[in-house]
Amino acid sequence: MQAMQLFDGHLDMALNAIDHERDQTLPVSALREREAGGVADGRGIATVSVDELRRGGCGVVLSTVIARAKPWVKATRENIHDFDWPAPSMAYAVAMGQLAYYRLLESQGHLRLIMDAGSLKRHLAEWDTAPDTAPVGMIVTMEGADPIVEPEQLHHWYGSGVRTLMLAHFGKSHYAHGTPPDEPQHATETDGPLTDFGRALLPIMDELGMPLDLTHTSDQSFEEAADRFRGRVYSSHTCCRALNDMPRNHTDAQLRAIIERDGVIGLPMFNHFLLAGYRRDGGKEQANYATVADHIDHICQLAGGAKHVAIGSDCDGGFGAEHMPAELDTHRDLNRLSETLSHRGYSDDSIAGIRHGNWLRFFSETLPA
Repeated sequence: MQAMQLFDGHLDMALNAIDHERDQTLPVSALREREAGGVADGRGIATVSVDELRRGGCGVVLSTVIARAKPWVKATRENIHDFDWPAPSMAYAVAMGQLAYYRLLESQGHLRLIMDAGSLKRHLAEWDTAPDTAPVGMIVTMEGADPIVEPEQLHHWYGSGVRTLMLAHFGKSHYAHGTPPDEPQHATETDGPLTDFGRALLPIMDELGMPLDLTHTSDQSFEEAADRFRGRVYSSHTCCRALNDMPRNHTDAQLRAIIERDGVIGLPMFNHFLLAGYRRDGGKEQANYATVADHIDHICQLAGGAKHVAIGSDCDGGFGAEHMPAELDTHRDLNRLSETLSHRGYSDDSIAGIRHGNWLRFFSETLPA
């Protein structure tokens, strides 16, 4: 094992365990062997597990609880494992089950749930001195706020360990409009403002000191949330719309809004988000770490430096290794991004910031003291 090399700002480990039956305590090779005969959905080739994170020196991750409430979903739809449920109460129960999975892995010594800045500092010290035995640190985030049945219930979720959240995922939530999907299935899957629930939730987040993740927030909801919310903001896994013009990516104005509030933007490793002209059947070689570096360069140019960009890989986030940059086969290959950045002229300090330092600074400042 090795001392901490990476901080990944976005993973969906519980979703993969519970919805995709991927035991996150196993090596990735074992997950791939189990799925060697193929799978019936779009999860793709596995890249992430706790074992894989440790092998790559990934000492801290943000990982999600996610369940969407969509009252219009059809009971006859083919794939029930699509994290859409007809009521917020069901989304609550599913997300609580995902949180329970993390707590079980913590009790078994695989993970350490990080609740405050002091526990983060102690965790980093353990990774510096005993990386062979230290668990992987995890900050729990909520991807889309639908599991919060009503705004005041956020206190309950915070007490249970959730430390950040997004207001929506793809399509409309009970709190905001999320980024429209590529193939909308319902009239609500479009741009739009916050809901009254969303407007009521933001002051409670501010009261609790929770940073707001603006990933997946549609343009109108982004603008309104950024204007109303007084706390810290960031984006866990988003690319630059200037380089790939799709609603899922942030505009330069949105990136500047995050940078000006001392936020961090994490870059996902999904070729669809990274590459203009991406084709689903075009092979992983369509994009490489030079493509990722182009997005890093763009954010650094907007920011005047490298302190506001990081990694939010989204590995195994509904796609697999076959749709990630050419150099990335399993999660530990994120370490190879350093070579590309070094060839671009980034200093060792800047590269260390992108790999882990920028997220560590942000969460050291935003987690409760």
